[in-house]
Amino acid sequence: MTALPVVMHKGFRKGPIPMSLPIPEKFHDLFSRPILCGLTTINPNGQPHSVPVWCDYDGEHVRINMPAATKKARNLKLNPKVSLLLIDPSGRYWIEIQGRVSEPIDEAHGAREHINKLSEKYTGNPVYQPYGASGINRQMYVIEAVKINGN
Repeated sequence: MTALPVVMHKGFRKGPIPMSLPIPEKFHDLFSRPILCGLTTINPNGQPHSVPVWCDYDGEHVRINMPAATKKARNLKLNPKVSLLLIDPSGRYWIEIQGRVSEPIDEAHGAREHINKLSEKYTGNPVYQPYGASGINRQMYVIEAVKINGN
């Protein structure tokens, strides 16, 4: 499959989200359950920065959501490369997705609805309950998977 044409802008892909490698069927259940994901971004000095995040899979792309003012969001603005790791709590299998994120999608274009959907999945509450400033200026990122590892 050929990716749609895109133009780089401040590190993000501009325009339509490119085709992503498909997530193998055997891993789909990891995305349907409330399993914390390990997201790794790259700090400006080149050091990896890993944090737990919520994620989902819409059948085509893996999506994550975060406040715009976080270190991970600032890292993504400079370098859109990410790695996302999900491990089955039983330890039987795992998946790592390496890829690039899209330009952030703001609250006016779906980020608020997305965090509410993630809140329902992870907490059972259909409306995200922020703590501190975590509810301010949410952004959704779509991951274009370029490499998938798993067992």
